[in-house]
Amino acid sequence: MMPNNDDLSPFKQPIICLTSLSHSGSTVFSMALACHENLISLGEIYQVLRMGPTYWLNKQEHRCSCGAPAEQCDFWRPVLTTMRSLDIINPTLPSYYLDAYATVLAQFSKLYGKYYQPIDTSKGIKHLKLLAASETIDAKALFLIRDVRSYASSQARLARSQPRKGLKKVKGHYWYQMMRWLSDNKKRESLLTDLALPFETVGYEPFCFNPTQTLDSVYNFLALPKTLSNESLGKSTHHVLFGNPMRNCETRKTEIRYDDRWFSETNYMLAAALIPTLMQYNQARVYASGQ
Repeated sequence: MMPNNDDLSPFKQPIICLTSLSHSGSTVFSMALACHENLISLGEIYQVLRMGPTYWLNKQEHRCSCGAPAEQCDFWRPVLTTMRSLDIINPTLPSYYLDAYATVLAQFSKLYGKYYQPIDTSKGIKHLKLLAASETIDAKALFLIRDVRSYASSQARLARSQPRKGLKKVKGHYWYQMMRWLSDNKKRESLLTDLALPFETVGYEPFCFNPTQTLDSVYNFLALPKTLSNESLGKSTHHVLFGNPMRNCETRKTEIRYDDRWFSETNYMLAAALIPTLMQYNQARVYASGQ
């Protein structure tokens, strides 16, 4: 099916930017989105481009989510070889990322046609500024937010598992991760507003527990027709070269799993009680999104 596009207006290459903090569920959410017949996930495009084409073409042991190394991938091989042939190889040049993104989107349009849209799950914000300023790219953003308690539990657990000394040990505390979550998400939301990028806020927990309702809301925002309910990720279309390691785990690529370990933890309660604005923001952005 085709999205609602105005055929009389100049064509601008669409791209969906799925933006979030790290460990917020962007990989599984992008694969669920890519079950829609008009959407294809390309993973963290900016991070692929940051390494340059030669790096990926020579890295045989690193595989795309399609199962092939970059040098054999139906999508990334022509992208990277075209970049190399056009001498788009130096990430330090001012024009590099704009030219590289143009190459990615041109190859995407050539391979899939104008009625398909790529999903970019790049972390950070540099690509958002780049795409928002482009006159030839039609970028929309999905702002994915994970419950602060789940996020803090995951990040604190990860930090405690790593050798840290001195002040760096603070990252293993819930209160630090919760304040970081609040500050970083507010900054990202403010940036999206300042860039005038059309965006929809999506709660990760509502998606996990009611994926059909969440995805229908997103499809409506993207002006795409609703699709048949499909909670299996096995039918998604994706070429994720850089992203969460689950891209190459066959079991985890076929189903939505929620990490509920924080349900049995209480370490977050003090910070939640002492910082009411934090929990208010959490409720408003995670659980009221899409309503």
